[in-house]
Amino acid sequence: MSIELVPYLFSFIAPFIASLIVFLLGKKRFIKESVSVLSIFLAILSTILCWSALSISDKTYLTFGKVFYIDGFSILMQLMVEFVALMVILYSFFYIPKVYNHRKDNFHNYYSAILLSTAFMNLSFIFNNLFLLYIALELSTIVAVYVIVFNLNKDSLRAGFKYIILINVGILFSLLGIILLFYMAGEPVMISNIGEVIKALPRNIALLSAFLFIVGFFTKAGLVPFHLWLPDSYSESPSSVTVFLAGGVTKLGFYGLVRTITGFSFNYEEIKILVIFLASLSMLIGAIVAFNQRDIKKVIAYVSISEMGFIASALVLKTYEGIFGGVFHLINHTLIKGALFFVAGAIVYSCESRNIENIKKAIGKMPTVITTSFFIGSLAVGGMPLFASFLSSITIFFALTEEGFLWASIVLIVSEFINAVVLLKTAIEIFWNKEKNEVSTISIPFLMLICTVFFVILLILFGIYPEIIYPLIDSATKGIIRILS
Repeated sequence: MSIELVPYLFSFIAPFIASLIVFLLGKKRFIKESVSVLSIFLAILSTILCWSALSISDKTYLTFGKVFYIDGFSILMQLMVEFVALMVILYSFFYIPKVYNHRKDNFHNYYSAILLSTAFMNLSFIFNNLFLLYIALELSTIVAVYVIVFNLNKDSLRAGFKYIILINVGILFSLLGIILLFYMAGEPVMISNIGEVIKALPRNIALLSAFLFIVGFFTKAGLVPFHLWLPDSYSESPSSVTVFLAGGVTKLGFYGLVRTITGFSFNYEEIKILVIFLASLSMLIGAIVAFNQRDIKKVIAYVSISEMGFIASALVLKTYEGIFGGVFHLINHTLIKGALFFVAGAIVYSCESRNIENIKKAIGKMPTVITTSFFIGSLAVGGMPLFASFLSSITIFFALTEEGFLWASIVLIVSEFINAVVLLKTAIEIFWNKEKNEVSTISIPFLMLICTVFFVILLILFGIYPEIIYPLIDSATKGIIRILS
């Protein structure tokens, strides 16, 4: 490995080495916390270095041999995962010891698993070879099981078992798609030339490959009808882990979708129609099923499934606006779900229950920051103005309409409205109910509040002043289109 490559690989190396240190020495005081935070900061600096190198060069991507390929989309995904990992680790400092005190001897394993999963996700974002990408993705999936089942009760173990079985079976279809592409091309297929490979495929082989990738990456992303693992995994895992799943692990599904399925949709109209149809099902089914949930985390989980349908529908459009809107909403989905699940975590922290009926009876006067964050997150889900989600949603709406998918645009608007109503109804039930004990004021650790507010601030900042994030989204969009067009 060339020495000049090392700084760019620190996004993987830093959390990987840190995970080993925490696993071996993490029982000593402050080791797991300090090493975890330091490693994520180093990973972020490495990714920023990549962005800087890309910005000052005439190229739209960086390559190191045939193994690594880094473009704007790779950098965006890494930054998003690293930011989520940092917030999750900071949030966990107080949340995990209080809610999962019975597992205190394994806290170092918890941090180690998050760091190791982050490392493999970052590695998958820069691999050029599709088969290596699959391996890194699988490793990240397997490691994530530990934090999903961290509570080690019957429900969490069942959720973890469902996660590992369904995800692995689903992702096997993607592996079959990769093998088929390798066989037809006569050589390993690289992300940097996958667009050319897809164009050279016979029509029937191309459609079969696309179907295999759809099953695999839709399962990983948790989209209908391959979403069965997601609600239980989101609800049974610690709330900090839920943010990690929603903001990081499931985004691997969208990364795979963009690198493969988007290329097929550029060349075959039936693939585009199929993806948009399935994405529309996700939008509607997620929103409707959320209405019947009495577990606060499952409410947010089903709303998340609905929102991810917006992203999938946009990422297969053969227009700059469509891809731009999809990438932008990918970021906004992470921010919204980060805020909402962290609020849910604060509620579980104080009430020791996820059931809305129990929460209504047990909850006292919540900090204004928590209440406000949940209402802002609910409005942002509905694509209200002043929030970044408004800009991405309206971009997707017009992009779908211009491509002739007016029916999908209508489904998007209806789903957004239902999602907002569901969450606002939940917020009113919890925070404004008459049974609430107004005398007792709930104390939430300051660091948990800060992590929650940070997601909200970015959601508002990107909505009022989107120019801050536009260069990164633009670079990611151009990187996607350059490869696949």
